[in-house]
Amino acid sequence: MAPAQIKNSFNSIGEVEASLSPSTLVLKICITVNAVRYFVINQTHGQVIFFGDYTLHHVVNANELAQRLEKIFEKDEILQLPFSKVLLGVDEKYSLVPNEFSFTINKSEQLSQSCGDAQLVFEVAASLLQVLRKLFPASEVLHVNSTYFQLLSEYLVDSTEKLFVNVNQSHLDIIRFNEAKELQLMNRYDYQAASDFIYFVLQCCEDLKIDREKTELVLIGEVDIQSKIYDLCYRYFRHVNFIQKPDAIHFSKAFDVFPKHLHFNLYNLTA
Repeated sequence: MAPAQIKNSFNSIGEVEASLSPSTLVLKICITVNAVRYFVINQTHGQVIFFGDYTLHHVVNANELAQRLEKIFEKDEILQLPFSKVLLGVDEKYSLVPNEFSFTINKSEQLSQSCGDAQLVFEVAASLLQVLRKLFPASEVLHVNSTYFQLLSEYLVDSTEKLFVNVNQSHLDIIRFNEAKELQLMNRYDYQAASDFIYFVLQCCEDLKIDREKTELVLIGEVDIQSKIYDLCYRYFRHVNFIQKPDAIHFSKAFDVFPKHLHFNLYNLTA
């Protein structure tokens, strides 16, 4: 008996009208072992018009992920469009290396991205990178957390007393800027339960001498008001809010109920 074919779950929002010229469209796509997600943006109007979300089942390594991605690409007509620009987002573990320290890439899988006064260093498996470059030959490979370097300082106009936390199903990123709006901390922590999550947040507050009565906790990513994580955050912080989309980004009407803090780092990804 042949093994059962593994199917990917797929959800989408919006549409890409046939009348639109691909030369006006930008693809921003993020690939992980759990998901392939992408946004299509009409750069003429700065408008997000489509979101595709594949949930991947039973992917255990980079080789399987590369094979699954190829199969998705073969069947997804939108991904095959000749976009004017393609940004490939990676969401792997990373390191921040200050520019004053000389740094040489020694591994073919290791990539480096300049982010202000530091280099954001991360790895992409060679088998996956090969497939990405084959499917999207004119693309740029970026870490999705580079969005925070480029954008979050704009959210400090009213106050620098903010702690940003990006929430993923298995990890969180804590981002903090100082009074001069310079990056003070960006670090990733793996967690399994909401209690682990809040432990890391509170530990950072203690280490950085953050006053939880005065500091606004700004949540980004895969979290909502009904979650246990949100409940715990609200228990320990006086001010808890979800990040709002930038004024320069617009969404089509199909996204009216789409939470704009969700996948914030992907739809705002910029080279």
